[in-house]
Amino acid sequence: MSWDKNTRNCSELDKTIELLKELKIPYKVKVLGTVIGHGNNDDYALSDKHEIRRLDYNDKVILEQMRRNDDCDFDDLIISLKFEKSKVPKKWKIEVRN
Repeated sequence: MSWDKNTRNCSELDKTIELLKELKIPYKVKVLGTVIGHGNNDDYALSDKHEIRRLDYNDKVILEQMRRNDDCDFDDLIISLKFEKSKVPKKWKIEVRN
């Protein structure tokens, strides 16, 4: 554990969902799994769990992913990546190391 490491949620998924609701565009959200934070603030929260999700709407898919950084002075990030439905990766890892 590092005193400087945190888990930061940089995903645009929640903002996209709010916009889709406002525009009345149908969508589906699926939880792909759960990851746990490994930083000082995460430990302070005792159990900092983050759901990693998939959002489907129109012909688009947004996938979230936890990007772990082994360096104790850099934060772990939850990011989102947008794909055309026809180009979504067949296999998706919810957690990867930089």
